[in-house]
Amino acid sequence: MTSASIIATDAEQSAQPRPLGFINIAVIVIFLVLTVMLLFAAPSVLRNIFPVLAFAAAAVLYARSKPAYVSFVMWLWFLSPFLRRLVDYRTEFVATSPLLIAPVLATSIAGWALVTRTRSLARPGAIPFLGALAGVAYGTFIGLLNFPLINVAQSLANWLAPILFAFFLYEECELYTEFRRVIEKTFLYGVLVMGLYGVFQFFMLPEWDRVWIVAMKTGAFGYPLPMMVRVFSTMNATPAFSMYLMAGLLMLFSMQHSRLRIPVALLGFFNFLLTTDRASWIGFLVGLIFLAMHMGMRQRVKIFTMMIGCALLLGGISLLPPVNEILTSRFQSVTDPKHDESYNTRILGHEMAFAQLAHEPVGEGMAAMEMNHYNFGMDDKLGPHDSTILEFLFSLGYVGTFVYFAGLAVAGYRLLTDKQVRDPFTYTMMAVTLSFFAQAILNSIMLGVLGFVVWLSIAMTLAAREHGVAVLSPRARPFWQRPHEERLRAAGA
Repeated sequence: MTSASIIATDAEQSAQPRPLGFINIAVIVIFLVLTVMLLFAAPSVLRNIFPVLAFAAAAVLYARSKPAYVSFVMWLWFLSPFLRRLVDYRTEFVATSPLLIAPVLATSIAGWALVTRTRSLARPGAIPFLGALAGVAYGTFIGLLNFPLINVAQSLANWLAPILFAFFLYEECELYTEFRRVIEKTFLYGVLVMGLYGVFQFFMLPEWDRVWIVAMKTGAFGYPLPMMVRVFSTMNATPAFSMYLMAGLLMLFSMQHSRLRIPVALLGFFNFLLTTDRASWIGFLVGLIFLAMHMGMRQRVKIFTMMIGCALLLGGISLLPPVNEILTSRFQSVTDPKHDESYNTRILGHEMAFAQLAHEPVGEGMAAMEMNHYNFGMDDKLGPHDSTILEFLFSLGYVGTFVYFAGLAVAGYRLLTDKQVRDPFTYTMMAVTLSFFAQAILNSIMLGVLGFVVWLSIAMTLAAREHGVAVLSPRARPFWQRPHEERLRAAGA
């Protein structure tokens, strides 16, 4: 029996859904009821108290059921921007809404794993987390020398939360199969919910979305009119929605044992086209190529079948004149980038930035993008979060950037060359990671809402290897690869 079959058998045995539990259900229900009540009765209060409610609910779930906590945090990232727009619609538009802190706070609870298991950073598999934390620490130090503490803290939260969450997933590798199941299920229903709302948004454009687009004063969303808007569904930006769909589609294409998989994938692909986000289209193609190269023949046939369905869907929706016009103009810009204003803006923006960085090798520090390079709404200039490379070099400098990515490079090499532990989900997580990195010069992918998905995919890939080693040789594996409870017993704690 091969290692892959052993792991698959173990996954089937250990990934059986556990009952959510009365207390966990009660926590989620109370959270939802309070949120809805405050939305209609006191929306201005909800804007400030929602992060507290989310943090409290996440803390209880973290203590009682870590898989439930993972799903809860994912839903917060999916839906919090939508709730923000509803609150703004019922009160007034606020450029910086405290409500959006909720998913960051809930995600940061996972940092408890790092607080209680700091010594785990010395493990070989934890090199990516150690490098990332060291790079962020360097950027924070430089930032404190240049900017106010509150601005540095706000920026640090966006950088740190995804890393902390990823370390938690990796450290709890004994729960890998449960995490895998809950991530797949959450993405399945997440794409369904966001996809349904995305279609409604494109054809109807509800008033709260229209008012918010107008208040943002940017052309990034298209026109605030039905069938002329770039779909962003429940997210707060079109690129964020399209990249979440990209990750969800890659997962759905390789997912097994779900009757909803195909219809949800088609719905998600329809929305994916309506976003007209070329960067995500490129990333999706990269991810599909990777899956086709590494999946087994049966999985390749499934992926090919679903791609045929998506192609037929594309042909069908192209018959709608508004959709045809949008897609045609967008595809033409892909084949002729020299006449594309966005492409030229990015090229010019990178050239100017690199000229400046030549005189700032130490970087400007954490919060630099918000304090020194913020030009949101100016469509003729490169935005503060439009490039991973520039965000890193300005925020972490050359030293911090090298340390941050050195750990990821080492881990990536080990994973790509180590064939011991592989399953379809692991390959999917690797494909998601590569699809995001394919857009490194087009979006800032390692922090905030996008960084959450990138680090989740990295962590689950690393956790798959740790879990696979544990399944194959539970007694012979090294001390640092044993579950946390076993390490405590071995240490005499």
